[in-house]
Amino acid sequence: MKIIQRFWQLSRLNLAKAYVAWAETHLFRDEPAKAVKNCTRALDLDPLMVDAYVQRGRAYYRLGAYTEALVDYEAAITLAPKNATLFINRGLAHHALGNSAEAVGDFNWAIFLDPHQPLAYNHRGLTDEALGNYLGAIADYTQAISLDPHLAVSYANRGRVRMVRGDLVGALRDLRQYLALATGLISAERIAVEKMMLDLMGQLSGEAAAISLA
Repeated sequence: MKIIQRFWQLSRLNLAKAYVAWAETHLFRDEPAKAVKNCTRALDLDPLMVDAYVQRGRAYYRLGAYTEALVDYEAAITLAPKNATLFINRGLAHHALGNSAEAVGDFNWAIFLDPHQPLAYNHRGLTDEALGNYLGAIADYTQAISLDPHLAVSYANRGRVRMVRGDLVGALRDLRQYLALATGLISAERIAVEKMMLDLMGQLSGEAAAISLA
């Protein structure tokens, strides 16, 4: 009898893992609604499957259902409280909901758990920026870049904040590096960034523009 019970238990777990794998495929195909359904099926079979909560949280986030994403990330954190990535994910959900203090707290905790996680600094920079703490945002984006010099989005983010603060030379350098690293940009996005760079160069003197391109 125990052997049969164990067999069915393993079958349920394997089927739950399969549902999560299908959900990841749906997310890759940009089909978040289907991913939600498959993760829910997985959790019906195994309510303690961390990855099912994580993937469903990602799917909800893409759907703009940030409260639902938050609930799933909280469930995942309860099951895996030492996973820094889970706190980053929950921090993003808090940020999307406008819960700035909670977002910063989650990013801080992620950094405590894993000080070498560049995305924690990048995303904390986004919240700093939203709060008007531009120096803090620049410091966080810079730290993210120091940990991962190929993290294109951090160059774009830092360039944007530098532009707001009037550091046009620094902004141009960051945007140029962003274009060099973000090889997957669609043409419209690349054209928009290039136009922004031309506008910035138009605001600089000839000498300053030359320095920015050095």
